[in-house]
Formats: sequence, structure tokens, C-alpha cells
Amino acid sequence: MRIGVIVIAVTLLAILAYSITDLKADSAAPLATSRWYQFQANELEQKVAALCTAIEQRQPTQKLQQAFFAARLAYKPLELLTTYYMPYTDRFINGPNLQEVEADEKDVTVQPEGFQVLEALLFPTLQTTDTAALRQEAQRLRANLQRVRMRAASQDFTDAQLFDAMRQEVLRISSLGLSGFDSPEAQYSLPEAAAALHGVETIWHFYATRVQLINTGLANHTQELFTNARQTLQTHTDFNTLDRLHLISNYLDPLMVNLKLVREALNIPYTQLPHFLDPAASHTFAKDAFDVTFYAPDQAQVITDDQITLGKQLFYDRVLSYNGQRSCATCHDPHKAFSDGLKTPAALDGEAPVIRNTPTILNAALQPGLFYDQRVAYLEDQVNTVVHNRAEMHGDLKTAALKLQQQSGYQQLFKKAFDVQPSQINPRNIQRAIASYIRSLIKLNSAFDEYMRGDTTRLTVAAKRGFNIFMGKAKCGTCHFMPLFNGVAPPDFAKAEAEIIGVPAIKDKPVIDTDNGKYNVHHITLYRYAFKTPTLRNVAFTAPYMHNGVFNTLEEVITFYNNGGGAGMGMQLQGQTLPTDSLHLNQQEQQDVIAFMQSLTDTAAIQ
Repeated sequence: MRIGVIVIAVTLLAILAYSITDLKADSAAPLATSRWYQFQANELEQKVAALCTAIEQRQPTQKLQQAFFAARLAYKPLELLTTYYMPYTDRFINGPNLQEVEADEKDVTVQPEGFQVLEALLFPTLQTTDTAALRQEAQRLRANLQRVRMRAASQDFTDAQLFDAMRQEVLRISSLGLSGFDSPEAQYSLPEAAAALHGVETIWHFYATRVQLINTGLANHTQELFTNARQTLQTHTDFNTLDRLHLISNYLDPLMVNLKLVREALNIPYTQLPHFLDPAASHTFAKDAFDVTFYAPDQAQVITDDQITLGKQLFYDRVLSYNGQRSCATCHDPHKAFSDGLKTPAALDGEAPVIRNTPTILNAALQPGLFYDQRVAYLEDQVNTVVHNRAEMHGDLKTAALKLQQQSGYQQLFKKAFDVQPSQINPRNIQRAIASYIRSLIKLNSAFDEYMRGDTTRLTVAAKRGFNIFMGKAKCGTCHFMPLFNGVAPPDFAKAEAEIIGVPAIKDKPVIDTDNGKYNVHHITLYRYAFKTPTLRNVAFTAPYMHNGVFNTLEEVITFYNNGGGAGMGMQLQGQTLPTDSLHLNQQEQQDVIAFMQSLTDTAAIQ
């Protein structure tokens, strides 16, 4: 089915729904959305039923692929509502084609379901041996969609929720849709992104008449942005050559700004619920758009300048180590973007070596899992773990607290920070103070950020090309998610991804590094050799790279990915989540990607 047909049909429905005149203004849009939701859910179920019929009739692969495209194009306009209101169910409709295991249910493997499983069976062509699996998966998808249809008949909507959902979907399109995250095999991401955008546009239409009465210019400009973004996606159909930077910076990010302005023009309040991405921020690259305490424990939800000052002094103080010779800053040097420039840190005398490379702690607060194996959730726990690690600091927070109780300078600092007496200086407050300092190290003011805020002079031509390759042909954006370029997937930022990429023990030999990664923590087979996806911000200053520091330059890293990771080197590695085939990046394209990554440097972080 052509997207244009979907657009016309849904738009006519939107106009019809909004033409109801006997509704109060504050209920018209939610009710119109409810009716459209039910219509589109039925449409989606019919398309999936047609796919099931085509499978039962054993139609040729090309016909099956066309039926698949029609079904997922019918799903995409609904994506903003299913992901917002039914995130668990949506996981089994269009979630990644990856097995998962919950840490508290190690013996239960959650098998992937939905469109992406079907896609892997159908593309590039259906194998005879996969016919039964295809039939079973299509029927399973159909059953899951019945839950969506039932929910559509009873779901209540509010204006505030719908504006949150619209903006989240625009972000999802920018970060995931354009990167190919949803369509890794078929690479049908651009038509699907256009369909997803039209779902947002449909709900916008339910508000457009009211906005025209309040602010005609805002209403017209918002519609113009929708139209230009959609036309760009419909006319530039080549996945590898789409100018994503232009699309995002000129249409999609401004669209997020306008949806915020429309919401405020309509006096639709912001909810008081905690949000990692501030719903009142103009867009994801706005200053202070992220809540640095979102992933903090309850007692650390508010941090003060006095806590940061205390934490900074403790960070540089060697009192935390057992021999008074090492501080946090020993390995996290601010002149190296708070890394240390070593393959792995030097161990304390007489202790076993540290086996993992020192990561930057810049922007460390903007993630829900810490350490390469994600073994702790809170920065406070990370502080405790590092201080007590025999190879790193071999310290003891209780002993350190007793020493600090005797120092008048620290007595005053703790008093200001936590209003405690000297005898109350304890490990908990030491952890909180250092964690507060780390949470202050948010550095999101790189050349790329400034470009996305409107200063178009800040990126070189090579960096612009590099961003488009990074988010397109190179597939980097399917793991290092924009805008943070770490493993925390937007738009809900609920989970930090871990990947198996086959990092070698020696850079030129196809032998897997012996570090088992997350497996060491959970003893789950699927996690063997899995490591947290690190941030690429300030990556130009954090060499060497990978959890074991095996690569010295960004050129070596790009070559490793370009060749298909460990599998591309010849490793017989089960479960590699990185695509195993070559990316076919030429030397210029590789250098362009590096130029883009260098544009993610926040120079203030290196001072």
C-alpha cells in the first residue's frame, strides 16, 4: 500500500472526527483521537489478517513482503499511542528481534515476537524451512493486536498525555526511525518513519482549528513543518543518502518546539510526574533538557551547590584510599575527559590488575546502569564499590569517615552540605556528596549541540556527512542512540542497552577477550561477553577504546565495526548483537564518521 493512500484516508477521518460541533473544546481532541485509534486499530488488524492469509496460501516471497510492508505501515501511525499507553504489549508487536532474560528470573528466556521477527524471516527472502515459523509468528502478532483493538475501545485520553505522546514520537522518529532500528533487514525505515509522523500529524489536526483561532502563525508554521518533514521522507527514499541532519534540524526538532508552543497556547498543563527528558524543554538538544537526578535514589533527588563543593573536594582527596596515595581523580583525570589514557588502570601495589578500561564519568548521571557490566544502578553505589575495590582504591568508607570527622575543614563542608555534626559524618554522606559532584558533570554543549540549537557554523562539512552516515549506512545510531549517543534508548530512556560485539583480546587476532561482561554478574548465558554501550560524547579524548582498551585510535574502532565486529574477524561467537556483515564504508566515509564523533567534544569538559 502506498503511504499516500494511508495519509489521505487517515486525514479524511481526522477532518471528519474534528467536525463534530456538539463537543466542548477541552474534550473534542481526546474523543476524536479515541475514534481514530479504534479505526486505525481495526485497519491494522485487517492488514495483519491479510498477511496471515497470504502466508497460509503460500504466496511468493515478494507478495508476502508486500503484505508485510502494508501491515507495518498500518501499525506505524498508531505507534505513538501504543508505545505510550501500552509499552509492554508494544514490545511484542514491534520490539527488537532479541531474546531477553530478566535478572530476577534467570531461567526464563523471553522470546522476541512481532514485526521484527517476521522481518527477519521474510528478508531478504523466505527460506522453505522457515515457513512454519513464519505462520506461527504471524498468528501470534494477530493475537497481540487483538489486545490493542480491545484497549482502543476503552482507552481514555487527556490533552497532556497526547502532547507528551506526540513529542515523544517525533523524538522516536529522529533517533530510532531514521537510524533503521525498527527495520534492520528490510531497510524500509523511511516510508515507515513517514507513516509514524502522519500518526502525530493526525492528532495535531484535532487541535489545529483551536490553534488557528489563538495563533494563526503558529498553526500555519506547525502544519508547514509537518508537510515538509513528510514530503522529505516520501521523496528521499534511499536509506543511505537521506540528509538526516537537515531533516532533523530543520523540521523535526522545530516541530518539537512548536508542539510545546501549541500546548502552552492551549493552556494544557504539564504533569508533575518525574521525567528524564523535561516535557517543557523546547527539544532534546536544549540546555538543561534532562533531569540529572532522575536515576538517583530518593534521598538524592535534590542536590545543592554545597553538596557538589564537598563532593568535588572528596573526589580529589586521597583520604579515601587505604594508603593515601590514590583519589578518584587518579583514574578520572579532567584533562582526559575524566578518563586516564591507559589501556587499563594501574593496580595498587600487590593487588591483582584492573581488567577494564577507565570510562569517562562525564554525563554518567544520564544512564540507569553503571560499570561496563551494569552491576549497580546508582552513582552512590558505584562510589562505594570503587572505594572498596582492592585493585582500585582498597579503601574503607567507615575508616575515611572517622578521619574526616577530625578535620575542621570537612566538618564545615559536611555541615553546609547535609546539616550534620562531625560525629554524623558517615559513609552514606560521603557517597552522596561524590555522587552529587558527578551529577554536576553534565557536558552537553559540544559543537554538534550548538549546531542543533541553531548555530549552523559549528559543524564542518565532513562532520555533517559523518552524522548522516552514523545514523544511516554505518548503523551506529541503532546502538549509540541520539541525542545522548549512549545505550539509553529514547523516547522513554528507561533502559541502558548492553551489546555483544566480539571485542578481541588482541586487536589483530580473532580471539575473544576472556572477560565475560554481564555474565559475571547475572550468570545468564545470553549475557556472556555483553557490555554496556558507552557514550560517544567526548570520545576523542578517551582513548584507548573498548572495555579492555584494545584499540588505540578511533580509526581502529571504525575498522572493527566496518568489518563486522568479532564475527567479521573470524570468531565463532554465538549471540553477537552487532551485524556480522561488512558495512562497506570506504575510507572517506570512515573519516567522516570520526569527524562527526569529534564534534561531540564539549571543550569545557577538558578544562
